[in-house]
Amino acid sequence: MTEEVTTSRAWLLDFGAGLQAAVGHHEMWQVLISHKLFNVPGTLPYCNEVLIFQNQILPVLDMSQLMEGQKINRTTESIIGITVYQNDQSQPVQYSCLHLATMPQNIYVSDEQECELPADQKHWESLALCCFSYEDMVIPIINLAYLFSEQFKKEV
Repeated sequence: MTEEVTTSRAWLLDFGAGLQAAVGHHEMWQVLISHKLFNVPGTLPYCNEVLIFQNQILPVLDMSQLMEGQKINRTTESIIGITVYQNDQSQPVQYSCLHLATMPQNIYVSDEQECELPADQKHWESLALCCFSYEDMVIPIINLAYLFSEQFKKEV
């Protein structure tokens, strides 16, 4: 008898400069290629823009600024992924945005692809729920609730 392999859908996100991660399929709500962002003075450099979408003000996070300390120079209109997450199942759904270098890629991931976070990617340690191997790369799965939490902002 063969063992059945369980697969899950995910979105592979490219933040530019070789920086990639994934979120669960249900966590990517929409992708915008036409939008207007507003700078918010006095905020953290990696999250100093907002998007007004459907009468909500959504934070826009730049993972390359957060992880690498530099914004990627965008020569064209950036791609924005609108994500959803919950801090707790008893709480309402929250929305946030991520700058993306390319359109998210829909992929399938199985438990057999799970792997350890390599030493050269320890900057993902606090943000990664776990990691998987995909096309010879280790891809962390982002904990969006923690990434957009007050606790994370205090630790950065």
